[in-house]
Amino acid sequence: TDLFAEYLNRDAEGYIVVEGNSPRTNVAGVFAAGDCADPHYRQAIVAAASGCKAAMEAEKYIAALG
Repeated sequence: TDLFAEYLNRDAEGYIVVEGNSPRTNVAGVFAAGDCADPHYRQAIVAAASGCKAAMEAEKYIAALG
């Protein structure tokens, strides 16, 4: 996640901080999923589900842009 340090909030261990139980980051339209944002459940199935949530949020964000 060092690549995004200039733009995205990260915790002390370098994980990207997301809003609550969502994949939203501090930058509108940028979503984090999987191992880069989840220090507790770093597993493939959790990452896949997290990626799906991020894709759904991105779709809603783009649709709202008009």
